[in-house]
Amino acid sequence: MKQFPKWMFAAVLAIFTFSGAFAQSDPAPSGKAKMAQNKHHNDDKLAKDLNLSEDQKARFKQIDEEYAAKAKENRAAKKAEMAKMREEKIKAHRALLSPEQAAKYDEIMAKKKAKRDTHMQKKQEKKEAMKQKKSEKKAEKKAWKKDAKPAEEGQQ
Repeated sequence: MKQFPKWMFAAVLAIFTFSGAFAQSDPAPSGKAKMAQNKHHNDDKLAKDLNLSEDQKARFKQIDEEYAAKAKENRAAKKAEMAKMREEKIKAHRALLSPEQAAKYDEIMAKKKAKRDTHMQKKQEKKEAMKQKKSEKKAEKKAWKKDAKPAEEGQQ
């Protein structure tokens, strides 16, 4: 059996080692950013396909914004309705329980609420930290572009 040449092993190792250098440095947008990007692309494509005038584009955008506001209101109403239903469910549960069971039920529910509140607080803090990081990055990028412009103008 022939032995695998050392130079071939080194070449394969080098290819795998340096292929990471050519990997995509900025990940693709995800979540809300990707949705916004796709919506903008879809709106542009639709406007182009329908050959919309500037006035029609503006009216399309206005309609989209109005319906987005209505959808937001509906979500808020549903949230309020769900909270009311949860309260009704809790009252129905408590009606079936003895006083001792009701006290224990209240204690369990209070622990669950405290745990949920802690989780939501951590989630909010994480969200705020991400917003802060994003705004810092944006300011950094803006400053970098501002610094790069005078250098470009000096070269011309």
